[in-house]
Amino acid sequence: MLSKTIKTKSSQETYDFGKRLGEAFSFPLVVFLRGEMGAGKTVFSKGFVKGMGIDDEVTSPTYTIVNEYGDPARIFHFDLYRLQDGDELYEMGFEDYLNLGGTLILEWPDLLADDVFEHKLEITLKSAVATPDQREIVLETDDPEIMEILNTI
Repeated sequence: MLSKTIKTKSSQETYDFGKRLGEAFSFPLVVFLRGEMGAGKTVFSKGFVKGMGIDDEVTSPTYTIVNEYGDPARIFHFDLYRLQDGDELYEMGFEDYLNLGGTLILEWPDLLADDVFEHKLEITLKSAVATPDQREIVLETDDPEIMEILNTI
């Protein structure tokens, strides 16, 4: 397992890193995005979506469960916080999203921890490292293609 840690000093740096990461990928992937409330998941996601070449306004999908970005949609941003179990996600058509071949950003992904996804990147954002705006971003993967990309960033 490759693990890489990045530290950012501001929301702008967190956004910029997300953007750089999004620019680095030319293939769809599944992102498990972890972090407490207020850790910067939405800020990171905004940068990531922008880096993948999509100018849509990115918002937290807390109440909608999923937001779609691109025309046609190429990124599907899920917030699984309010779901009780993985069955609930699959009942709402999660497999359909998997079959579309886009990138999935999954916040609060613990309902899916046992599932196996091709091209999976796990990202954990930790706040209050030294100052309120500083973030520690931990990137982990077993995927050789993703490892190669992360080693260039």
